[in-house]
Amino acid sequence: MKLIRSLLPAKPFVIADSNLTSSNVTETEYPAWASGTTYALGDRVQIVSPTSTVTISIASPGVVTWAAHGLPDNTPVRITTTGALPTGLTAGQIYFTSGGTVNAFKLSLKPDGAPINTSGSQSGTHTAVATRHDVYESLQASNLGNAPALSAAWWVRVDSTNRWRMHDDSMGSQTANTDSIANVYAGKGIIDALALLNISAQSIQVTMTDSVEGVVFDQTFSGISDAGITDYYPWFFDPVVRITDMAITNLPPYVDAAIAVTLTDTGGTALCGECVLGKVLDVGGTQYGMRLGIQDYSVKQRNAFGIYTVLERAFNRTSDMNVWVENAAVDAVANVLSEFRATPTVYIGSEDFGSSIVFGYYKNFFTAVEFVNQSILSIEIEGLV
Repeated sequence: MKLIRSLLPAKPFVIADSNLTSSNVTETEYPAWASGTTYALGDRVQIVSPTSTVTISIASPGVVTWAAHGLPDNTPVRITTTGALPTGLTAGQIYFTSGGTVNAFKLSLKPDGAPINTSGSQSGTHTAVATRHDVYESLQASNLGNAPALSAAWWVRVDSTNRWRMHDDSMGSQTANTDSIANVYAGKGIIDALALLNISAQSIQVTMTDSVEGVVFDQTFSGISDAGITDYYPWFFDPVVRITDMAITNLPPYVDAAIAVTLTDTGGTALCGECVLGKVLDVGGTQYGMRLGIQDYSVKQRNAFGIYTVLERAFNRTSDMNVWVENAAVDAVANVLSEFRATPTVYIGSEDFGSSIVFGYYKNFFTAVEFVNQSILSIEIEGLV
C-alpha cells in the first residue's frame, strides 16, 4: 500500500492559486457577485480569490482584521508580505477562525486548529489572498447586497468553478474542457507522485521540468483500458472502455519542479474529477485478499406490486486491506496515519488495480505485531463522493 503526501508538512500537497500557474480551462461560467446587483431566485454567481489588505496586530495569538472580507470561518488564505512577518507566522497557506468580533480572525495552521502564537515587534499591513473558487445560487428573489458566504438565508454554495473542480476534494464534480485540460503546477518541495481520479481522456501526458536541468520526466499514457480483454473477441467487438483512475509514483525527486499535466480528448470533452500531487510513502506490501467495493447512496424503493423505482445518486469507493509492515516502521506508519485522520489522502492498494486507488479517509486501522520482523496493518478506507 502507498500513500500520496507532501514532504513538509506530512500532508497532501495543497493546490492553491500560487501553485496552479497556468490552465487552458476557463473560469467565467457565471458573473462575479456584485453588491449592487439584484438577483432572482436560482441565479448563480461565482466568487474567485478576492484580494484584500489585512492588518496583523502583534499579540498571542496574532489577530487579523479584514474589512468586508465576505469569507466564512476556516477559509484557507495565503499571506504574502514585502516586510517581516511576526515570529511564528510564515507566508503560505493558513486558515483563520472567528476572533469573536466582526471581521476579526485568529490564524491557525489547520481548520479549527489551535491559534498561531506570534511574538516580536513586526506589525503593519500585509496582503492576504483567499483561495476561493466558489459558485453560489440565490435562494430568494430580490436578493440585493447579501454577501454569499455570510448570508446563508440568501445563498447556498452549490459547486466549485469549472477550473477548480479537479482540486476541490470532491470526486463527483469534474473539470470539463473541450479537446484538452492542460495545467501547469509550481511544485513545492519534493513531489514524486501524481494521482488523477474520475478522468476521461484519450491520453494523459505528464511532464516535469527542473529550473536547472530542464525536462527530467516526460511520459504519455494511454487513456484506454485493457481491463477485461482476455482474447481477440472482446478486443474487436466490446465497447472501448477508458481508464478512470491512475497513479504515477515514479516522478524523479526534484525540489520545486514545475509539473505539467495534459489530458487530451481531441474532438470530445476531457474530464478530471481530482488531481492530487505529493510525495509517495510506501507503507508495505498489500496482502492477497484485498477487498474493493463501493458504497451506493441511490434510493431503491419497491411498491406493493413488486415494481422498483430508483433514484440514482452518488457513490464512493471503499477498500479493506491487510498490509505487511516492517517492525522498524510500525511507529512511523502509526504516526503518519494518525496525522492523516482528518485529511483526504490518496491510498493505493496495488498499482495493478485502478479500483484500489481511493481518495478519502480511513475509517479505522490497527496493527498486529505478530512476527519477529514484520507486522500486519489492517486498514479500512472510505473514498470521497
